[in-house]
Amino acid sequence: MRFKALLLMTLMVIVISSAGFASDSLLSINDQIINNDDMTLVDSGVVYGSVSMFAQRLGIDVTWLELSKLAVVYKDGNYVSFGMDSNKVLINNEYVPMEHSTRTVNGRIFVPMNYLSELFGFNYVWDENELTTKVSHPSMTVSADEIVNLGSYTDEDLLWLARIVDIEARDGSVVKKTAVANVVLNRVADPRFPNTIHDVIFQRGQFPPAYYSSFSTLQPRENSFIAARRAMLGIQVAEDCLYFNMVPFKSKAEDFYKNIEGDYFYY
Repeated sequence: MRFKALLLMTLMVIVISSAGFASDSLLSINDQIINNDDMTLVDSGVVYGSVSMFAQRLGIDVTWLELSKLAVVYKDGNYVSFGMDSNKVLINNEYVPMEHSTRTVNGRIFVPMNYLSELFGFNYVWDENELTTKVSHPSMTVSADEIVNLGSYTDEDLLWLARIVDIEARDGSVVKKTAVANVVLNRVADPRFPNTIHDVIFQRGQFPPAYYSSFSTLQPRENSFIAARRAMLGIQVAEDCLYFNMVPFKSKAEDFYKNIEGDYFYY
């Protein structure tokens, strides 16, 4: 069987710039960005998908065997069973080793997407630039309330945010640039700061690079646009943070969040 043959193959390790859970990555189904809701996660450089949630999307039954702690999928005349945090899959009555163990999060079993996509028959691609798992299958439907969009943000808002991200995060990764974008958007939402992206950026004494003569015509790099868009779509790298700096703020030591690629972020 083709799926069993795949399990026996050596998987190519997916190189991902930052390992994390679903809150750090986006998920699209049939080209629609949706609320991830822990359908996928990234752990130790491997993309995983929830057995139960993908099965539900495709109308496939999954049986949970409590005593043996197995999620059992019946498909194409075969019983395929995944255990909790196990590096083996049970196909009918035969155990087959997997290169990567399953992961268990909030009571749900996550399986490497290589295996899951082969078993369920959907296509997926990991977009390393956008940190997005892109899934496609004609039977997967997406409801209107699942779709994530940029809300009330305009193209002009996106451009201003990408500009300040580009100049403040310099050659940082998409993750770091998303953190900078988080700070700007967190300020927009906070009544102590101006209520537009443009005005937050140009608030006196806050973002000095905004006063460079070239700033207003700066053409941001692609990953700066990606980071700005990710933040607008709700990805939180620096959740609730309102400040960041290249050196530690002694006066805000108690509000320190974490260091992200050399910059210090604070609540």
